[in-house]
Amino acid sequence: MKILYLVPFVPWEIRVRSFNLIPRLARRHEIYLVCVSGAEPTTEQREWLNRYCRRTMYVRHPHWRGLAQALCALPTKTPLRMAYAHSKAAQTVVQNLYEEVRPDVVYLERWRALEFLPRKLSAPIVCDPTDSMMLYNRRLMERGAWWEKVVGWEEYTKFRREEGELAGRADAVVFCSRVDLDCVRRQAPGVRYTIVPNGVDCDRYWFKSPRDENPAQIVFTGSLKYRPNRHAVEFFLRGIFPEVRKSVPDATFLVVGNGAPKALTRFRDMPGVHVLDFVPDLRPYLAQATVAVAPLTIGAGVSNKLGEGFAVGTPVVATPLACGDLPVQSGDQLLIAENPEQFTAHVVTLLKDPDQRRQIAARARRFVQHYDWGVIAARMEDLLRDIAGLPADPSKDPLVPAEMVLPNSDCFAS
Repeated sequence: MKILYLVPFVPWEIRVRSFNLIPRLARRHEIYLVCVSGAEPTTEQREWLNRYCRRTMYVRHPHWRGLAQALCALPTKTPLRMAYAHSKAAQTVVQNLYEEVRPDVVYLERWRALEFLPRKLSAPIVCDPTDSMMLYNRRLMERGAWWEKVVGWEEYTKFRREEGELAGRADAVVFCSRVDLDCVRRQAPGVRYTIVPNGVDCDRYWFKSPRDENPAQIVFTGSLKYRPNRHAVEFFLRGIFPEVRKSVPDATFLVVGNGAPKALTRFRDMPGVHVLDFVPDLRPYLAQATVAVAPLTIGAGVSNKLGEGFAVGTPVVATPLACGDLPVQSGDQLLIAENPEQFTAHVVTLLKDPDQRRQIAARARRFVQHYDWGVIAARMEDLLRDIAGLPADPSKDPLVPAEMVLPNSDCFAS
């Protein structure tokens, strides 16, 4: 199968979905990638992309141009994210590559990648926005800083009118969670929707030994350039971590993520807090921690932090929002906290109770194997084949081990 794959960034480790799907889909299919970004791929990124993609096309989209387009869109009905991404240069590249390759299916990650797509293409289109922008911005309006509330209101109002129309431009639309899917389906009920959740590489994030742990260490992992992650860390540092240290004075909090030192300068002198920028391998930092936290208060979808903590064997404390509609239960695969007081109590409990940590970690590891990226890629492959009108692949070299199946495998919702 020939897949024309469009993304509004350079695929790399912090872009978890494309970074894990591309290598697995490339095992049996030809990937023709067009990435549109203000930052050119590094040499390492180019080598990685060339290893898996039959052809890689990079289109530069300067930040200043995107901002100018977004400003011009303020008095219009166009969401600012969509206006920012609009690129005639990308449309030309996509059109030329399409005519040369004649792909079986076109796959786009994020709504804004639709701005790279010429209107008249005969190949079927799968759009993977991952999350609902209407839902994301509604939550931003509720909990963001004052300027985020303003931007959130602007985008929520526009996506409320436009997200259904965007869905109608694709032959199938993919979301990570049913909450996001249902939010958009109410606007465009006639579109074909599918749930393909994010996953975790269970081989890369292997289960740790208790000897790996540093006593009383709490960890948060994720890009601090992503606003929900920044809000989550600030929420934890302001209202939870000081209370944790009253019960566990030697507790430390490690934040590991792209842009973390710059984003958290105001907290750098806070006792017990340590910050690291982007690292190529998160596993050692997760393995060293006694507890992993996902205190998200805004955002959409399901947090990748849960799967990584589950796989490594570091018990997780999370907010309900971080869990999305993942079929987990508090006290089983993790502990879920409804408010700062409960979050504090859960973290303290796990720091003090190694038996409970081990029991939760073991159950979480068994659970997360159903969400290995091999499983997820197989699901995405099935969808792409179906939309392209191609039969199932009878290959004896499956993307997913036979013993791994996703719960509720009937993922299609019409």
